[in-house]
Amino acid sequence: MKVSSKRGFIRAVAVVTRRLRTLNVNGQQVETVGIPLHWGFEGVARKGYIANTLTPNVGDSNSQTPEYKAFLVNIEKA
Repeated sequence: MKVSSKRGFIRAVAVVTRRLRTLNVNGQQVETVGIPLHWGFEGVARKGYIANTLTPNVGDSNSQTPEYKAFLVNIEKA
């Protein structure tokens, strides 16, 4: 599958589970996507497909913590 945001895209394998339930936000159903930040050992993991490719370049000005927890993505069949 292809997961994309305004910043870039990654290709990944989907694992669909009932553990992450559909959310109801202002009457609209919204799905949750979980993406691991650690992909494996060098040489085993493919280069170029990291979660940071999708994350916005925004952070808290006081703590310098990046906004990794909530952002919009599109999901499509690759």
